[in-house]
Amino acid sequence: MFLFITSREKSIIELIIEPGRKHTALSIATFLNVSVRTIHRDLKAIESTLEKFDLRIVRIQDEGLMIEGKNEHIFRLIQELMKIKSTNQSPQERKLILLILLLEEEDLFKLKTLAKELGVSITTLNTYLDEITDWLKIFEVFLYRKRGIGAEVQGTEANKRKALANYFLVHFNEELIQCLFLVENQQNPDETILHYFQPIYLTEVDRIIHQAINQHHSKLADGDYIGLIVHICIMIQRTKKHLYLEGEGNKTEELTSEILLMKDICREIERVFSLSFTEKDIHFL
Repeated sequence: MFLFITSREKSIIELIIEPGRKHTALSIATFLNVSVRTIHRDLKAIESTLEKFDLRIVRIQDEGLMIEGKNEHIFRLIQELMKIKSTNQSPQERKLILLILLLEEEDLFKLKTLAKELGVSITTLNTYLDEITDWLKIFEVFLYRKRGIGAEVQGTEANKRKALANYFLVHFNEELIQCLFLVENQQNPDETILHYFQPIYLTEVDRIIHQAINQHHSKLADGDYIGLIVHICIMIQRTKKHLYLEGEGNKTEELTSEILLMKDICREIERVFSLSFTEKDIHFL
């Protein structure tokens, strides 16, 4: 049996499989320095792994988390843990990396190149591509696979930005909030955030949005605030790569409060990062 699990999932299994130890989600989260919510999410993935060994996680009051099943199955799991190839990237992260790669290049991708980049088999890659194809269709972006040639994405720049931004917000919202807190407190400021965002963009865009909202006496719900940060950072990074919005978009001459707010935000970002945005960018936001 050959399994991919993350290093953290492997650590969690090793903690709760050890006899005589009492571990709760809280104690594991404290030990691994992550949130309890993160541990609960990892436990769901671990349950799928344990099913392959006819094992399951049980939660016993005063005893914490335990792995239940026949001794021979537990022994087989322990043996497999010693040779399992663990990775720091979850399947969802690998799909995110794949989406980023596909949306940032105009050329065809060889499937073997993509599989090697992600460290997965062609079969696993095709499964990921099936899921990403369904996701992109929601935003009228289309992924085409040509046998023996490769994979290609077609769609407008506006729809590509929406597809990427929403993928982050749907699948990595909690991580985004945690990462924003960490970079604001100067923890790991030089590392790319979620395989994409440059920390300096996150911190400066957060500062600029906060300042502009206060000046305009506006209010944004937490989800909308994070969403605006994500969309603007994607706009910055894709503009840097010369990936521009096409057509006229939804341009209007009416100077609404939202338009004025976005104009102020974009002008300040232009000043800070020496960029140039178009009216299309502002109206898109």
